[in-house]
Amino acid sequence: MITISFAVMIGAVVLSLLSLRSSRGDALGIPLVAIGAFVFLYVVQPFSLVQSGAADTLFTEWQMVKALFVPALMLSCYVSGWRAQPKRIRVVSRPAWSPRGLWTFGLGTMVVGFSLYLIFLQRSGGVLYSFSQPHGRAMAFEQNTAYLYDGPWWMLSGSVMMVFATSKLRLEGWRKVAFILSFVVLLGQAVLTGSRGPLFSTCATLLVSYSITRAKKVSLARACALLAMLGFSVLMMVGFREVLHLGTDVSDAPSVLAALDSSISLDESAKANGVAGQEFVLHAALIDTVDQTHKFGLGLGWLYYLAINPIPKILWPEKHYPDTPGVTWDDTVEKTGIAAADGAACGIVADLYRQFGLLEALFLYLLGRFSRKLFVSACRLDSPLPLCAYVMLYAVSLNMFAQGFGSIFVSFGFSMAPVLLFTFLSGIGSRKRFRSPAAPLPPRTMEGAPAQCS
Repeated sequence: MITISFAVMIGAVVLSLLSLRSSRGDALGIPLVAIGAFVFLYVVQPFSLVQSGAADTLFTEWQMVKALFVPALMLSCYVSGWRAQPKRIRVVSRPAWSPRGLWTFGLGTMVVGFSLYLIFLQRSGGVLYSFSQPHGRAMAFEQNTAYLYDGPWWMLSGSVMMVFATSKLRLEGWRKVAFILSFVVLLGQAVLTGSRGPLFSTCATLLVSYSITRAKKVSLARACALLAMLGFSVLMMVGFREVLHLGTDVSDAPSVLAALDSSISLDESAKANGVAGQEFVLHAALIDTVDQTHKFGLGLGWLYYLAINPIPKILWPEKHYPDTPGVTWDDTVEKTGIAAADGAACGIVADLYRQFGLLEALFLYLLGRFSRKLFVSACRLDSPLPLCAYVMLYAVSLNMFAQGFGSIFVSFGFSMAPVLLFTFLSGIGSRKRFRSPAAPLPPRTMEGAPAQCS
């Protein structure tokens, strides 16, 4: 049965990939990120468990079968939702906003985000000390508000606005320097903290925003190759995390194979003690726990989080979240004997299964439809709001699929705040300052793409 389950999971991946089309712009679509994440989480990792014999130690055959069948269904639902939106993509040749106004606002957003992060680094002991330990362990996250250390998300959304503006502006002198430095700083922060999420977000943002704003038709083959290279870099970031810092106490660098194996295999202590950090192990344990307890969170934890988390620590230092009816990691230990390591994640499939059970299939289908609709709106280039919203959703999509849906609430919401402010000022409060005085030219389709996407 496990062999059949692997075949079903691989078949879902192949069929999902074959259903995408370059003519629809799918090469810049989030489903490619979903497919890549699902291959790693639900094919590569479980195959490694089976090959090493750890699967027999941790799970029964039926637990493994469920853990493979469920993501196969969910991936199909998400891609089906994306495919169910055959909309016409029409590109407005001139945006409804002043390119210079958008550039200035984007640059200001980037500078403010950078300044907030510098304040956080200074409060953590200075730049050199903050990056002196692997994965930013020297940084004082507990003593500071997220409004400071999440500054890089404003840097990223500001950079997207700058990319949008540069499609109509010629980059010369200081503008070119500012544009390049914005991404250099973001990449430097990702590397020095050994963070796979910021690395993916920065590179994906540059690729997707540039391609959309230039109305470039990107082939699926090229997009797959670029995402494969980026995915490999993300895995290397985790494997080499212990040496990616500025401190003098540097560990010996592992080999490339050892770095890759650290993200795929389960270490011996995890097998012996049942404390796991691998996503598939936690995914399988959580799904089985939900099936045994029949407890569902129903999204209440998300509502509590969205209501309470925006309150700064300075106003509520000991803020806490009410209990939810869903299963906890204590339930997972009781039912399966598997505990989650600190900072470990279960992936989007188990995360949504904990909330809705098999009804997550409907959730992912609707998420696919929403993603496609947002992509089509972004490609029209008539407003920075849908463009930035789609690019930022793409930027956090790896975290969404690899960690869980709730993991993107802060990053996506925080990054979109300045974009919403610009849209509000442009449409209501400061129309003369930011609106383009010239009337838009007639719309055209994306370069190389048919007018009707089907």
